[in-house]
Amino acid sequence: MSQNEERIVNADALRDLMERILAAAGCSHEQSMTTADVLIEADLRGYSTHGLIRLPNMIRRIQSGMINAKARPHIVQEREGSALVEGDRAMGPVGATYGASLAARKAEKAGSCAVGVVNSDHICMTGYYAERIARAGCVGIIAGVTQPLVHPFGGVERLMGTNPFSIAVPRSGDEPVLLDFATSAIPFGMILKASVTGEPIPEGVAVGPDGEPTTDAKTAAAGAVAPFGGHKGYGLCLLIGLLAGPLLGAKVGKPLSQSVHEGHYDKGDLFIAIDPSAFGDPKMFREMVEAHVVEVKNTRRAPGVEEIRVPGERSFREKERRLREGIPVGDGVWEQVAEISAELKVAMPI
Repeated sequence: MSQNEERIVNADALRDLMERILAAAGCSHEQSMTTADVLIEADLRGYSTHGLIRLPNMIRRIQSGMINAKARPHIVQEREGSALVEGDRAMGPVGATYGASLAARKAEKAGSCAVGVVNSDHICMTGYYAERIARAGCVGIIAGVTQPLVHPFGGVERLMGTNPFSIAVPRSGDEPVLLDFATSAIPFGMILKASVTGEPIPEGVAVGPDGEPTTDAKTAAAGAVAPFGGHKGYGLCLLIGLLAGPLLGAKVGKPLSQSVHEGHYDKGDLFIAIDPSAFGDPKMFREMVEAHVVEVKNTRRAPGVEEIRVPGERSFREKERRLREGIPVGDGVWEQVAEISAELKVAMPI
């Protein structure tokens, strides 16, 4: 079977499979649902690098003890407009959902709230949590840090994470304006996916262990990814890591690499919620956002451009299409999931 071939899987069937695998690995029903919701959302939006492909590694980390399947994230420090949450080695989506929901709730009283979550695993699709805050009526801002995978601008050694960043702004329409990106030249998940399919990665986005540029995904996975946008992207990547790391008392750089090597992910993620009513009429705010979005979309287009889109628009459309038509899953990823399923005695969809 070719690693480059795909099958189309119904979204509900895929979500059910994820939940059953997580439950078989020891997760509670609630935590299985929370994690599956984030993974399926990534696959629905077209971010396959942060969806089902992440599940096998999650299960292996549960089995090794790196992830606590029975984790109970809880507040360890709190003020009116802030909180620090101990993740208890939770699956990333569990800790992050707790943090985002807490930030939105506290912002309703305080006007704004910053919540740090430490000691939980990779949170997958960062925009999911910003959108969650926006759908609660607040502006959502998320800064994350990952284990070092990115080299500094001008360097070749992995010292920074892919450090994702997301902002979601509510508007009068159904969907918020949603910005979500990694601060690396490409998401590391894209390298993981290419390692499975055997496809080359773009030129100029990674170096191998020898510091030389490479388009081979497996060589890149052992080397380092470049920051996006030259010195500006490098600066953003560095500062996001400092906000999600040292500000929260969490590790970055080589100390984080060492902790991951030792089997615990001592990183942090920062969740910020801003209630528009702290500054005026929230209805007027949403209307003003909508008016400017319409203005931007209707501006004069450059030759050959059919449409001007705003952040998040493509992914919301893709979700609608995939809910109707199904989610494409690469055969290489499907085989990995099937292996985990067989081990846990979970039936795969027909």
